Parts: sequence; structure tokens; C-alpha cells
Amino acid sequence: MCTLNVKMDDQVVNRMKSLFDGEKAMNRWIETVLHKAMVEYADEAEAKAKKGIESEMFLERLAALKNDSEGFFKMGGIFGKVSDDFSWDELREEAMLEKYGI
Repeated sequence: MCTLNVKMDDQVVNRMKSLFDGEKAMNRWIETVLHKAMVEYADEAEAKAKKGIESEMFLERLAALKNDSEGFFKMGGIFGKVSDDFSWDELREEAMLEKYGI
């Protein structure tokens, strides 16, 4: 276990003391809340870092494609597997509706 020194506003701590059955109970609560906040913060930071790395890799792979029909068809491997319920007809209809309103 790691021990941290944390500075808190005296007025806030004094208000909180009356809500707990002793200082030890309040310290346990603070430790629990701070632990949860730190885990959530670390998870979010790691997820953002991973997303950034994945985005970089995606852009590098996309930039490496040749600007021709072969490169276009290789894009499928970069964008991932198409879902089972994907339909070119639906995609075409959506595009027509969006562009021409029909």
C-alpha cells in the first residue's frame, strides 16, 4: 500500500467529520472514493492513449495505400470487417435520399 499526503480545506474536513463515526471511518471513506476516482482516471487516460495510437496506425496504413484501384480495394482490410447485416443497396438508397431527397 502506498501512503499519500493530501492537503484538504479545513472547513470542508470539519464539515465532513460530523458525518462519520470517527476520523478512521472518514479516512476509509476518503481512501475508497479517491481509489475509485484514480482507477477511473487511469482507465480513461489509457483508453485515450490507446485510441490515439490506433488512430495514428490507421492513418499511416491509409497513407501507405497507392492512389489507384488496387489501393481502393485494399482499404477494406484497413476499415475492418463489414457487419453481417450490411447491405450495399441500403447504403445506396441512403445516399440517394441524402443527396437527392428520393
